[in-house]
Amino acid sequence: MRQEKRHKLQLFYEILCAIEDDAAHNEVARPTHVQHSTRLSYDKMMNHFSELEEKGMIHRVSGLVAITAKGRKFVEQYDELTRLIESAGL
Repeated sequence: MRQEKRHKLQLFYEILCAIEDDAAHNEVARPTHVQHSTRLSYDKMMNHFSELEEKGMIHRVSGLVAITAKGRKFVEQYDELTRLIESAGL
């Protein structure tokens, strides 16, 4: 059975959440852990990393990735919007 395609905002959300989860102990995440969590190919993940970095939601340090305050705010707002949509029954 084919899995439904994820839209860009959902992918950004999943990537940022994976970074937060992996970075819980040392504030940075390993790209391979994010890749496995999000089930993205390495190339696609790196393209999304570049876009998220351009938007100021992540920054890369010595091959590792960290979420910024702007990235955390996006996650919070995405969660809030999802709850609002679900409560409206949409």
